Amino acid sequence: MSIVKRKIDVPDYIDGHQPVTLKSMGNIQKITITNSLNRKATVIPLSKNDYIVVSTGEVKKVEHHAEDRTENLRNLEKSMRALSDLINANISPENAHFCRFITLTYKENIQNPEQLYKDFRNFNKRVKRFMEKQNYHYEYIVTVEAQERGAFHLHCIFIFDKKAPYIDNSKLAEIWGLGFVSVKAIDNNVDNIGKYLTAYLTDLPIDNNTDISTDVIGGKIKDVKNGDKTKRIIKGARLKLLPVGIRLFRYSRGIKKPIVYETTYNEAVKALSDNGYKKVAEHAVEISDTERNFTNRYIKENYKKFINTKGVKNHDT
Repeated sequence: MSIVKRKIDVPDYIDGHQPVTLKSMGNIQKITITNSLNRKATVIPLSKNDYIVVSTGEVKKVEHHAEDRTENLRNLEKSMRALSDLINANISPENAHFCRFITLTYKENIQNPEQLYKDFRNFNKRVKRFMEKQNYHYEYIVTVEAQERGAFHLHCIFIFDKKAPYIDNSKLAEIWGLGFVSVKAIDNNVDNIGKYLTAYLTDLPIDNNTDISTDVIGGKIKDVKNGDKTKRIIKGARLKLLPVGIRLFRYSRGIKKPIVYETTYNEAVKALSDNGYKKVAEHAVEISDTERNFTNRYIKENYKKFINTKGVKNHDT
């Protein structure tokens, strides 16, 4: 199959009665408009491995692409967008002071993803007991980050049921028992926390001493300012360091999922406007498959509610 994806101009006019989906994630909202131009089914699945082309009657094999994240970054980027949406559904500037961002590293060079999650499950059991003694309860999101040397470590977001407690690094390192631990507050001045944290997980900082493969350096190099300092990063480079088939993130049962509504464009825009959301970005893409005579156009609009967190203290532990 020959699938082509390209950016197109956002139309000047959108029919207010056009059906849309509205994805709700805390202070972040997204409207998606789909315009499918295929008129009828062009292929019929016959089995897991075969399908028939309606126009010709030709039976073809389904192309099963290996889930190789170094070659097929589209799947990984989709997972990262899902992680960003999940974070935004649970954390906003309004409740960032309920949360802590925890990094768990290893003394040893651990490269087995299943071992990582097994270690986290054991760690989580011990932390829960420790926190319950202090009358604190939390939900979590945990994800894997790849390092240049091939090793992995874990990042966890703990979302407490009230203002996050002071957590001593050394105490948490004792509970972890496998390496260095870092505990940080989440900046409540960031208005899209999901995007901010997933960029942290995917972008690779570089300096003159960094040994970078040709495959990784293929990403876009960008200078990022952090206060008075500037650092160089390769956008999305860490994605190429992840192994085939890795499960990028997991979360506890109490984590909220993004809510998706079906409505019309006018109703969605009015609901967002009435609740203080403002449009901050929009883009459109066209995806076509010439063999199946299929074209689909997507228009996406991003909205934010800017929350005033002045006076809310959220210091690192």
